[in-house]
Amino acid sequence: MIIHSPHYTLRPPEPKDCQALYKFKNDPDLTALLGGFHTGYSMADLADWIEFHRKRKDEIIWIIADPGSDDCIGHVGLYNIDYRIRSAEFAIMIGAANLWGKGLGRLITDFVVKWGFRELNLNRVHLSVLQTNERAIKLYRSLGFSEEGRQRDAQFKNNQYIDVILMAILRSECKSEE
Repeated sequence: MIIHSPHYTLRPPEPKDCQALYKFKNDPDLTALLGGFHTGYSMADLADWIEFHRKRKDEIIWIIADPGSDDCIGHVGLYNIDYRIRSAEFAIMIGAANLWGKGLGRLITDFVVKWGFRELNLNRVHLSVLQTNERAIKLYRSLGFSEEGRQRDAQFKNNQYIDVILMAILRSECKSEE
């Protein structure tokens, strides 16, 4: 499924996205903001990553593409979708640093969460975010996510332990679409 907006295109990952993903996923400034253990990615790793996610039945992942050029600028998805309890995990990465702080993350996060509630009939969308990613935490709170817990010293980045904040939003808490 491809979703077009004047500000972004959401489309399935393709092999042509490997080069941009290689740049983003190996950028220390970007990876410092994201959870997970990072040892560096090769082009082969990213080709495998694309195939792995394309085949998953319990997730929907999109490449965030520039609407004019179709160039990859990041990715977003709903992961670990549990259709029985109507829950999914949300994650987003905007790799193009020149687009940070311009509202693109807000537009896409809002769209994907509402899409999950509407199209997948989800009741709950949850996420985890590093306590050091203050801009993301502020964004998620402004969209209605609530902090549900904290995993103390759950990540190790830049030679320090960092708490991971757990947040979620329920369908009933989501601001209606206008």
